[in-house]
Amino acid sequence: MPELHPALARQGLLVIEQGLDAPHDSDLIPLSRDVIDSDVAAVLFAHDDALEWAVYEYDTGWTPLGLTAIRATGTDPDTQEARLAIRYDADERSRIRNWSPRGRHLIRVRVLRAERIAQLRVAARIIAAPRGWAIMVWRGRRAPAIYVSDG
Repeated sequence: MPELHPALARQGLLVIEQGLDAPHDSDLIPLSRDVIDSDVAAVLFAHDDALEWAVYEYDTGWTPLGLTAIRATGTDPDTQEARLAIRYDADERSRIRNWSPRGRHLIRVRVLRAERIAQLRVAARIIAAPRGWAIMVWRGRRAPAIYVSDG
């Protein structure tokens, strides 16, 4: 596993609050964010040859639950088609809700490769993917439906 950027959690908070255009370290580039108001959020970054993300839960403020990094591999598609591919799924446990054996309060995260797709619609929210990557977050076992949006 790649080493996490030391400012990942702090930079993630800035992106949650200010969007993808928030000021950031030059070596930690925000790629995507998903925020469910007053609940959970996830922010995806590029750092060297890795993808790094932070997951947050809201109680009285945004609290980081977990930080993760994976190596990013070949990202140049050979076709001209727009395509959506699942890259990685992860789970975090809620710190503010009681955990249940049925996983109702698990926080799920999915990192997606969104080739030639500018944004996705997940439930009632839009997730921007301006650099070809997207992250989505939700509570519970089942992932919400993902739709490619015309933007």
